[in-house]
Amino acid sequence: MSATPPDRRWKRPLAPFLIQPHAAPPEAARLAQLRAADVTRLSDLVGRMYTCAPEVRPLVLPALPMAGPAFTVKCPPGDNLGVMAAIRRIQPGDVLVVDGQAFTRWCMGGFELLKVARDDYGMAGLLVNGAWRDMAEAQEAGIPIYGLGVSPHSGPKLGPAELNVPVACGGVIISPGDIVCASVEGVAVVPCRSIDAVCAALSAPSAGHGIHGFLDEMEAHVAAWQPQGDAA
Repeated sequence: MSATPPDRRWKRPLAPFLIQPHAAPPEAARLAQLRAADVTRLSDLVGRMYTCAPEVRPLVLPALPMAGPAFTVKCPPGDNLGVMAAIRRIQPGDVLVVDGQAFTRWCMGGFELLKVARDDYGMAGLLVNGAWRDMAEAQEAGIPIYGLGVSPHSGPKLGPAELNVPVACGGVIISPGDIVCASVEGVAVVPCRSIDAVCAALSAPSAGHGIHGFLDEMEAHVAAWQPQGDAA
């Protein structure tokens, strides 16, 4: 018989604490092109499956743009031991993506963690499927944060967690190394496998004819709905 009875107040998960290797970085020129692109244009190119729902919003105001490869962390709701493990593993230019399973009753972390991640390890910003805190300090320091909400209470650090695995945020599956691009317009994600195609589309000359050409085209679509012979 064990001398120490099991603690029945908490069920310890059998899933291990998983730390996967860092994703290969994209070409520097490709990343620079995506960083310079407007998020609305990127959203049009990657489509609805890779555009986060509008509930994911800038938490630091005014919104600070960010773009970089995703370093992902999957945590139990409200538990941030995985975030602690991620901070010292971030590489320069990474966007830290924390999937707290949309739990917002308490936060997944605060300013001091992000300050270390940016100043010591080069983090580009944070995307959290959950809540964060210390917005005033983050705003003063100029650290971009996008997420679902703000909560002042910090939760437990029990684990387990998974680093550099596919995660979810705002209805989008984000894999390690995908390029997360965010601005006041929202968040668009360029999957690794689509980087070349998106950059080629950004480089291609515009096929449009300005806003009036666009409106002329839409008028033709409207006319197709009208009964033949009806006046406009």
